[in-house]
Amino acid sequence: MQLIRRAKDEGLSLRLTFILMLIISMGITAILLWTTYHTIISFHALSDATDDYIELQEVAASLLSASDYLTEEAQCYTVMGDRQRLDNYFTEAEETRRREHAVEVMEGHLPDSEALRDIKEAMNESVALMEREYYAMALMLRANDDANVPAALRDVALSPEDQTLPPVKQQIAAERMLHDAGYYEQKNLIRAHLTHCIDELKQGTHGTQEHMEGRMRLDLTWMTILIICQSLGMILMLWLTTSLGINPLLRAVDHIKQDQSLPIMGAHEFRYLAGTYNKMYVAYKKSIKNLSFKASHDELTGVYNRAGYDLIKRSVDLSTTAFLLFDADRFKQVNDNNGHQVGDLELQRIARALKQNFRSDDYICRIGGDEFVVLMVHVDQNVRHLIESKVEQINAELSTDADGLPPITMSVGVAMCSTAPTSQEMFHEADIALYHVKDHGRNGCCFYEPGMRGERAGE
Repeated sequence: MQLIRRAKDEGLSLRLTFILMLIISMGITAILLWTTYHTIISFHALSDATDDYIELQEVAASLLSASDYLTEEAQCYTVMGDRQRLDNYFTEAEETRRREHAVEVMEGHLPDSEALRDIKEAMNESVALMEREYYAMALMLRANDDANVPAALRDVALSPEDQTLPPVKQQIAAERMLHDAGYYEQKNLIRAHLTHCIDELKQGTHGTQEHMEGRMRLDLTWMTILIICQSLGMILMLWLTTSLGINPLLRAVDHIKQDQSLPIMGAHEFRYLAGTYNKMYVAYKKSIKNLSFKASHDELTGVYNRAGYDLIKRSVDLSTTAFLLFDADRFKQVNDNNGHQVGDLELQRIARALKQNFRSDDYICRIGGDEFVVLMVHVDQNVRHLIESKVEQINAELSTDADGLPPITMSVGVAMCSTAPTSQEMFHEADIALYHVKDHGRNGCCFYEPGMRGERAGE
């Protein structure tokens, strides 16, 4: 109060007061602008790190997709003898070259990194796998007496034993080479290297995110402190003008208070910060995807659950989809004789077998206790033999007592490229075929035929 009386008595200059407050306010504003700019730089660095991670993860996935595509074309050629499959194989291997492109992109982004070494190891394993595929396809060409041999296969030397085999046995030998356990072990090595590559990318990105988030938190803390200081300066200025009794200025202060101009000034900054935080959610897109993954996938086996199946079945084209309904034979006895813990391990084993034997594009779902559905998309009637081979391979793997688990077999009902109007009707067709397998000894697969519906209805 003494200061106020002195200011009134000596005639305190408001001009000097405003100039002083303006200088202080401009200084605080300049620091705020620098801090905001620093926050923007940190955000862009965080966003760039996230974009790089997403791009490199897609690159690793493209190598796996290309490897799976080569596997599919080679397997289909040895099973069906379709020359187009052989041509597709070499178009990918020699022209499209997605695997080589993936390695080049990784070298450009992360030279001398563990992730690059992993993706190169995956590439080496894929190239090694091609030697087996080359031999099998060369054997298949000989079995078909096809003289149009691709350049890459001309130097493949068949063993004397394979050369003397009859054409039928040569085809069988070629098919087995691409469906035996050794072949899938090599495929699993490729997947293991790519999984480790993605883990390395994730760890590196996480470290960058933590560093940038720490810098942004520090910047935001300083911004908060500076805004408080500026607000206190404004309050001090208002207190001085009010104490001096300048009514126009007092009304302006009241107007500011009523219209909340200070919060609006601050609100502009906070709106900017809100926009910045919204952009930061891009960095957590992967976390959101993981939450969605948990909602649509079975926690025990890692395949799609019933909710995921309900979403998938609405989007597939039934006319180009093979609907496979798997049911574990006498699974209740496994639970009764060995306990539910062993039963859970058995379900995980079944899921692994399905993942290893079907394409990455196919959808594998667990829709019940021991019931699984596989939706093979973009196929036609010509894959029947391939499906039978896959079922035989799966049952061969499951019928051993691997890992100390009791052997088990699967019964499979298949609805092929149905004209059914709904996925529920297609499920019913596969279910009828499944019961046909169950009624005829289990441990196998059956393709739905219209006559089966009448047999089922007559029971």
